[in-house]
Amino acid sequence: MIDLTRNVFSTAPAGQQRSVAEQEQSISILIVEDEGIVAQDLLETVTQLGYRVAGIATEGAEAVSKTIQLQPDLIIMDVGLRGDIDGIQAAQLIHERTHIPVIFLTGHRDVETIERAVRTGPLAYLIKPFQRVELHCAIEVAIHKHRAEVATREREEVLRRNAELLAGLSLEDELTQLRNRRGFYELAGQALKIARREQYPTCVFFVDLNGLKQINDSLGHLAGDQALRDTADVLRNTFRESDVIARLGGDEFIALAHVSQGPGALRERLRDQLTLLNEGRNRPYVLDVSVGVALVSLTANDDIDDLIARADAAMYEEKRATRFAAG
Repeated sequence: MIDLTRNVFSTAPAGQQRSVAEQEQSISILIVEDEGIVAQDLLETVTQLGYRVAGIATEGAEAVSKTIQLQPDLIIMDVGLRGDIDGIQAAQLIHERTHIPVIFLTGHRDVETIERAVRTGPLAYLIKPFQRVELHCAIEVAIHKHRAEVATREREEVLRRNAELLAGLSLEDELTQLRNRRGFYELAGQALKIARREQYPTCVFFVDLNGLKQINDSLGHLAGDQALRDTADVLRNTFRESDVIARLGGDEFIALAHVSQGPGALRERLRDQLTLLNEGRNRPYVLDVSVGVALVSLTANDDIDDLIARADAAMYEEKRATRFAAG
């Protein structure tokens, strides 16, 4: 099958030859061949070429099992294996479970077999009998091509994760870990469509942290940042996880919330959470907010900006009323 009288010589310097030899020795190969003499011939040739034989399988099912168990770097697979699963079927099963590359060996030259084999995506296809140098070249090309594919997949995965991270960061307020303005608009638009389709009573709550400037001026910006984080905690404890809560910027917060019991129940819960925080945490300030509410019409086409404007106006009405009562 293989001409063992031909040798592959390298013109590289001795130091580089040792490096190549070390690299080849680290490459493990699973041989899948059901003819004992051919399998032994392959084992000897692969070993002489400097590679390590991880094992030998004689049937397709055994090849799949040994691939998963041994995790070789490469599989040399005879196409025409005896048994219920031939080499092409075994390669297909292996590709479904791993990314280990396959080199096909075959004595078949018919178009149908070749087309079946090609569809499984082998990295080489050698027709028996073949020369030692052909096998060596096929192994090297397959290994290098596979490593390039792995490197590409890894780069793509890193880029995907980075993109997800950047997308997450671009939708999140760094200080409070609530959604930011952009995040609110993206999520609230979808939530609004669902609310109207399912006829959920929904409100927009515009929340303004009172006295942030005084906290910053008298206690410093670190205290001001803490007051903003405290406000975010109050909102998280007031609304459901399914509600959309965000910090629009500065001392302004927003929430789009399902109000099965009306907005008054959530307003009361918000005040209760403020009381719990002020009584339970040792802060050099008393946290207080003004709240405006806009009820979402389930029949009109008010957009997010309209709802925010209405809730913002209601919040200022409450703020003015509070100041008037205090004065």
